[in-house]
Amino acid sequence: MTQLIKKLTTWHGLRHHWYGSPLLCALILLPLASWLSPMLDLEDGRTYLLYLPLGACVALLMMFDWRAIPGISLWLYGRYYLLIGAEMALLLTSIFLFSLCVAWAGYRWQVRHRWSASFGLLYQPLRRLVWLVIVLPTLFLFLLQLVIENGALPGYLGMVSANFLTLRTLINYQGVMLGILLEGHLFYIVLRIVCKPRYLWVLWAKIKTQRVAGIKPAEFLIWCVLLIVMVILLCMRRPMDPTKILLSDYTVTLLLPVLLFGAIRYGYHFITLVWSVTLLILFHHYQGFINPNNFFHNLIFISALMLVFSLCLLLMSAISSRERILMHKVSIASLLDPVFRLANLRAFNRDVEKYPRSVLCFVRVAEMDILSKNYGMRLRIQFKQQLVMGLQPHLQSEEGIYHLPGYDLVLRMNHENIEERLDKLQEYVDNFRLIWNGLPVHPNIGLAWCVVYPPVVHMPILLGELSGIAEVSLTTGKPESNKVDHSQVQGVIKQKVELLHRVQRSLDDDLFVLLAQPIAGIRGDRYHEILLRMPDEQGQMISPDQFLPIVHEFGLAYQLDMWVLKHTLVFINQYRQPLPSARFAVNFSPSTLCRPSFSQEFQQLMKMYQVEPYQIVLEVTESHLLQDFDYAMQTMRELRHFGCRIAIDDFGTGYATYDRLKSLDADILKIDGSFVTNMLNDPLDEFIVSSICQVARMKRLTVVAEYVETEEQQTALRALGVDYMQGYLIGKPQPLSSLLPGTAGQ
Repeated sequence: MTQLIKKLTTWHGLRHHWYGSPLLCALILLPLASWLSPMLDLEDGRTYLLYLPLGACVALLMMFDWRAIPGISLWLYGRYYLLIGAEMALLLTSIFLFSLCVAWAGYRWQVRHRWSASFGLLYQPLRRLVWLVIVLPTLFLFLLQLVIENGALPGYLGMVSANFLTLRTLINYQGVMLGILLEGHLFYIVLRIVCKPRYLWVLWAKIKTQRVAGIKPAEFLIWCVLLIVMVILLCMRRPMDPTKILLSDYTVTLLLPVLLFGAIRYGYHFITLVWSVTLLILFHHYQGFINPNNFFHNLIFISALMLVFSLCLLLMSAISSRERILMHKVSIASLLDPVFRLANLRAFNRDVEKYPRSVLCFVRVAEMDILSKNYGMRLRIQFKQQLVMGLQPHLQSEEGIYHLPGYDLVLRMNHENIEERLDKLQEYVDNFRLIWNGLPVHPNIGLAWCVVYPPVVHMPILLGELSGIAEVSLTTGKPESNKVDHSQVQGVIKQKVELLHRVQRSLDDDLFVLLAQPIAGIRGDRYHEILLRMPDEQGQMISPDQFLPIVHEFGLAYQLDMWVLKHTLVFINQYRQPLPSARFAVNFSPSTLCRPSFSQEFQQLMKMYQVEPYQIVLEVTESHLLQDFDYAMQTMRELRHFGCRIAIDDFGTGYATYDRLKSLDADILKIDGSFVTNMLNDPLDEFIVSSICQVARMKRLTVVAEYVETEEQQTALRALGVDYMQGYLIGKPQPLSSLLPGTAGQ
């Protein structure tokens, strides 16, 4: 009971029900619309230049939907009851309601949930024009004509007469259409402001958004004065002089260019409000611009002209406003990277030009390429976004962070206390961690900075220089400035880039050279490990320890591994007859093993070149497996099931080696050569080798010893249970072609 009383006595409870604000607004707005409608009495009946009640009804429906119908019905019946009695009032009210309901139902069916959308939206003007501006007036006047022809209503009350095809009916038809098209929008805005006063600020924001940027007050003032003067001239009752433009009805046509200018410059909402009020004023003072000579035909012409004007103005202003909004959105989108949702280089260049002096801070994220290849682009996106979120509190309000193509960022900062602030930024990035799948990810991050003054015409070169200087910061652990001489570092970077180009060129042109080093078993069998060399410009061989770090840093490990595998399989397939049982050990980086598609691609290549699985041993460094253990183990299990053997290279140098050995799914352990070299002189190295052999026997793994260079080492290793030997004592690396019969020693 308390809730019912509250609903019936409070505005908050009433405004959502038909007996609340919909009813109250209908009882106030509809009498006002009827009073404001410009009308004149002609010989054959009443004629409306603007018929506003139907426009007000449409505005109520747009605001309250079907809840507005009871209020509209009550006012219509009450009004006509006082004029023509109960029966005819009921009939006339039924005509109104039937026309409204049919048109509104069709409109609702077409636009669905967007029925209350603001006027001026270009994706539904056709539906609104068809159902509310054409179907509603047509149906209303057609029903009214039927009733009057049957004598149920007196003709003087209606907008039609017994003869339907008259010019007066055409004027009324155009007046109804204009009332809905223009004044309906005006009533709708008034209702929105009355029911929700804060909509006034929304409307003001829309007007500011839709107008052309940079409009000067003088332009707007001149336009307003010109429009007001023209309206005053049109409304003044004066003798018509057809020989003078401003004293004839031709002045009406001059309104079009003035209002079209306003539509293009000031937007849909503004020009619609201005034109709705202007048209209402003009039609209330029609005597000033309609020539009394041949008055009726001039009236028809002016009414049609106003309808065409209105359609042109509404469509032109809506198109112009929509175009400016879209251009604004496009300009904003052009300043953002679509993937990272961060400001891009275009925004960076724009902001640098705004300030007389700026500090550019280059944020270099090392090893992100490797992490991105192993874990996918999602890691890269999340890492950058969280890094930006962490850096933002350290910046002032007008400073910004910008996305660079690749893996880096650049900051635009003010010059005040810059060195102190950069130290705080360095401290933050040193402690930054991204928790990825429960594990902390922390690539090394370096900072480089410089001061710039606009215009900066060499920005790409400057950013490239800062990128190189940031490499120094990765080593020193502090922000580095371009004021310091980094020529030595630049030289190192230049050498690194040249080496990278050499690696890429060797991949593209098949310039790498494959060598084979024998691995001999104590039982007389042997296989070979594939080793890689890269020739320089002079034909001298570059060792892997020089170019492999570049390969891993720039994410070329997978391409290089697949190159080695493919060319090894080609050699086996090509020399199948002279080397029927050749076996080779091929090294693979952990990032290659972690690629989801590697196992499938490996098996496809094996089948393509008709190589048996036992002929390939996959070697992977044990210490690197710790970073991607689960991913690598899944690949290793698949390849072992396929028939290949798995060798763990450099065993003994990784962290938690024996703990990992419990779950390693491998066949061969290769003892790191650093233990073998000094095992005869260092008891600790000998004990390590012995313990590895003991653990291998318990796991039933084959043991290979590297760096075997003397007979004494070989004898000691045999005594400890080593199965295979590799080193210069067994054989030095030789080109693959040396394995062919008759080529040994060549």
